[in-house]
Amino acid sequence: MALTQEVWTIRSILEWTHQYFQKKNITSPRLDAELLLAFVCQCSRMELYLTYDKPLSAEEKTHYRMLIKKRGEGVPVAYLIGEKGFWTLNLFIEEGVLIPRPDTETLVEKACDVIQAWQDIHQDQTCTILEVGTGTAAIPLALCSSLKNLLIISTDISNTATKNAAKNIKHHQHLFSSRSNQIYLIRGDRFEMLQATTEFDIILSNPPYIPTQEIAQLQREISYYEPRLALDGGADGLNFYRYFFQHSIHYLKPDGQMLLEIGHNQLPMLQKIIPDFLKLDEVVQDLQSHPRVCHLKRCT
Repeated sequence: MALTQEVWTIRSILEWTHQYFQKKNITSPRLDAELLLAFVCQCSRMELYLTYDKPLSAEEKTHYRMLIKKRGEGVPVAYLIGEKGFWTLNLFIEEGVLIPRPDTETLVEKACDVIQAWQDIHQDQTCTILEVGTGTAAIPLALCSSLKNLLIISTDISNTATKNAAKNIKHHQHLFSSRSNQIYLIRGDRFEMLQATTEFDIILSNPPYIPTQEIAQLQREISYYEPRLALDGGADGLNFYRYFFQHSIHYLKPDGQMLLEIGHNQLPMLQKIIPDFLKLDEVVQDLQSHPRVCHLKRCT
């Protein structure tokens, strides 16, 4: 990789990087170039275009060269710049934590509808929610940014993830006291750290659901860099759901509801393992028209 031009302006370096990323088969070459350069220049992407002919300093060029080299090797942009936009929020992202996806906003959108409907019936009551596998805390923070009167317990087995989640929760403190929202983090494996008598109005999760053998076939930035623990759903991708269905009956209120993100082709297999105490109420499609979120209700 050579950056030999004597004077590199924002315009010229964006054009060069766009072409370089295309050769490296980066899926969003222009966007990634803009995000990395804005990070180096400590400005917004819009400001890049307002200062199109501004030359980069030697320090900026050195820093940028290092970042585009790593991106060309497959390192995700979110890990390189330490942040990712999700819903209406900007989240801190550390290496070793699953990067939030736009698909998961489908889960958040449906959860907002379900919670709002619950609150319309249970006026002035706090909705109790369990989220399993919080990662960056993207889902509970998105819910707190849109709704009030929430008490959310979020769990994750990863120490790296819970530390990252705590950092994001602290950064978004404005979403709590003034909105009567609370988030409590628990480090532990799924339901294991919960008291046996604890019941929730809503349980939701974006679990690991990629079949083990398919992980190696994913884009390098996912298969090589993102945490396998947050990806691997076992031989058929359904290990988490089996565990979830077996144990969630002890933590879901009699009129409780469940929201689960699923893989785009997993609905037929998932329907076969739904237990008798749950009824599949709705399947929500993502922006690509794939089945993405299952809304289940406990049968009374």
